[in-house]
Amino acid sequence: MPSAPPKVVSAEVIAAQPTDADKPMLDGLSSELHRRLPAQAFIVKIQLETVPEPTGAGWALYVGDTRIPKYWEYSGGIYFKVFDDTFLAEHQGEPLRFSSDHQTFVKTGVNLPGPGRPRPTAAKGARRLPLQSAVLNDTASTRPRRARTARKKVAQARARKRRPARKRKTSGSK
Repeated sequence: MPSAPPKVVSAEVIAAQPTDADKPMLDGLSSELHRRLPAQAFIVKIQLETVPEPTGAGWALYVGDTRIPKYWEYSGGIYFKVFDDTFLAEHQGEPLRFSSDHQTFVKTGVNLPGPGRPRPTAAKGARRLPLQSAVLNDTASTRPRRARTARKKVAQARARKRRPARKRKTSGSK
């Protein structure tokens, strides 16, 4: 039997840009569902009181009665990805649970929240989403910051070029 189950503090869902590894999965899922999925990944971050040490016997994660086949660790806890927001809509509000034997469940006291941001409708909108690395490191996305910084530098350069006109000496003054 594994050690005590992890203690869940909170859970949040954040839309993020898909990684290069996610894109083939998105294409395959779109083909399987016979509809185009938006270019985004929902990161379900589950903050833990303490991240348990790795052991040979672990805990399976469930949302309601649905087993989450893969989850990963980040500095504040664990996370899993969802590519179809229908899953989030269908399971929103269901309890997050752990099981060591797939029969006995430990309630965490936390439910699956809904998506944190509305999904963009165009591919360009997906680029405005934060990078997954930024979501998992709790930092702002570097791409929008670079774009803002670049725009600011261009505006400053233009302002320097628009120096006030020099006053010309008139013929009557010495």
